Amino acid sequence: MIQLDNVTKYYGERLIFRDVSFKINDGEKFGIVGKNGAGKSTLIKIMIGAENFDSGTISGLRPEDIGFVEQTPHFSADTLLDEMINSTGVEKFQARKILFGLGFGESELEKNPKHFSGGESAKISLAKALLNEPRILILDEPTNHLDIYSIDFLEDFVKNYRGTVIAVTHDRYFLQNCVGKILDMENTRATLYTGNYEKFIVLKTERHEAELKAYEKQQEEIAKLEEFVRRNKVRASTAKRARSRQIALDKMERLQKPPTAETTAIRLGDAAESANRVLILDNVNFKGIIKNFNAEIFKGEKVGIIGRNGIGKSTLLKLIVGELKADSGEIKIGNRVKVGYLSQGHEELNENRTPLEELNDEFGLNEGRARTELARLNLFAQVVEKPIADLSGGEKTRVALTKLILTGANFLMLDEPTNHLDLPAREAIETALNSFEGTILLVTHDRYLLDKVTSRIIEFTATETETAPLTQPPEEKSKPKKQSSNRPQTKPKQIQKTAENLDKTEAQIKMAEMELKMLEHEINNATAPEELAELAAAHQEKLKEIDALYLKWEELQS
Repeated sequence: MIQLDNVTKYYGERLIFRDVSFKINDGEKFGIVGKNGAGKSTLIKIMIGAENFDSGTISGLRPEDIGFVEQTPHFSADTLLDEMINSTGVEKFQARKILFGLGFGESELEKNPKHFSGGESAKISLAKALLNEPRILILDEPTNHLDIYSIDFLEDFVKNYRGTVIAVTHDRYFLQNCVGKILDMENTRATLYTGNYEKFIVLKTERHEAELKAYEKQQEEIAKLEEFVRRNKVRASTAKRARSRQIALDKMERLQKPPTAETTAIRLGDAAESANRVLILDNVNFKGIIKNFNAEIFKGEKVGIIGRNGIGKSTLLKLIVGELKADSGEIKIGNRVKVGYLSQGHEELNENRTPLEELNDEFGLNEGRARTELARLNLFAQVVEKPIADLSGGEKTRVALTKLILTGANFLMLDEPTNHLDLPAREAIETALNSFEGTILLVTHDRYLLDKVTSRIIEFTATETETAPLTQPPEEKSKPKKQSSNRPQTKPKQIQKTAENLDKTEAQIKMAEMELKMLEHEINNATAPEELAELAAAHQEKLKEIDALYLKWEELQS
């Protein structure tokens, strides 16, 4: 069991948090949430022994029991296998075993770890943490840089992990699916809630309402006592009672007024009328990344794009806005359509300017108006006077969103708009997109945002692109509910579609997935290097088989 009692932390004279107390039982899955700057990462550093604290006690946390997966992985070796061996001191056989279990193939073991994608790097960091079989696994923003499929893997792993898992995250689906307790860090204090994300939201609201009601009731009582004392302290007949009331006032433990729930109000503005066909993509090709892509997006639609990292989602948006030129095919923007584009890397921002200068140069706003617009997204004081290059990822996103709002666009193209944002900001964007009456094309791995905002999904795959209404969380690939749209968006290969073929394919998928689990079990129990290599190769082949079966299943559904 892990227990923290009254842990307090200052940086100089600035209080980060006070009297943080909670306990985590062995095997529990525990989430930590809070606004950026609330002290979440500081608390994690204290728990792993990388940071001192000013007062309080911590028990149940020994360095040898902890596996830490940091938010930004750092690698030093020239090969993946050497990275595992050098950083953990384990034997080569054990390192290979963990890597194979996480889906890395034999050929990837000699690849430089710095050359893997963000999602693969996160898996490498997880593998390093697991090599010593830690009793406690601590994850700092574990879903950052992962695509939907890698997040799905991570969620399954966390849910089935036999040890304790502590995760700092803004991923609402991860909190919903993986944790049973949530520690909310807010206004220098930490409050523990039992339940997943949706339960946490309900309990937090109820707690705030109860605290506010108790505070207001006490204030009424204080006002009555003070009024009695004021009116009666000078009268001989009532002075004694007045003194009694004053003593009661002096001894009363005053409740603090609960802080007003901070909200980030984002309003995207009114969307001007546009043509019914907002975007037409006809046989678009680009560098072998995008092949014969066809799609239409209509006025008022909110369309999500998902797919593995590096498969071409961001490239497609850059082709549409003209940052890249297609090799062939046609891209048509409808009449009276004004495009607003938010890039993942914030290339639309001039990093040498301050946010105030950016709004002045781009929109001619004076300082007062620029400060007002930036304050709508919680950008205040010195932050708006810093060069954009010195801002955090979340702050850059807020500046880019401010610019997007000011464009008055009626067709928004957003590439990972919730990256680096805390929960309140993500919820504000979700609300703003839901209330926007224009058209939206959204690339994101934020599954909660996809589920709440979009009505149709375009999924990029290695062979073709498919579209469907979003009828379930997109990561649940094992039970997809693909439905044909009333407007043809792609040109899938036509095959015989019969109930018999569907039933047969579904049975094959179930069997292959059972065989995959058996192989994973055998990998975990393997003792000989030759046996391990054979099992790893079989594991890779089984994954390819399952991917092919899912592709066949999706073709039969189309």
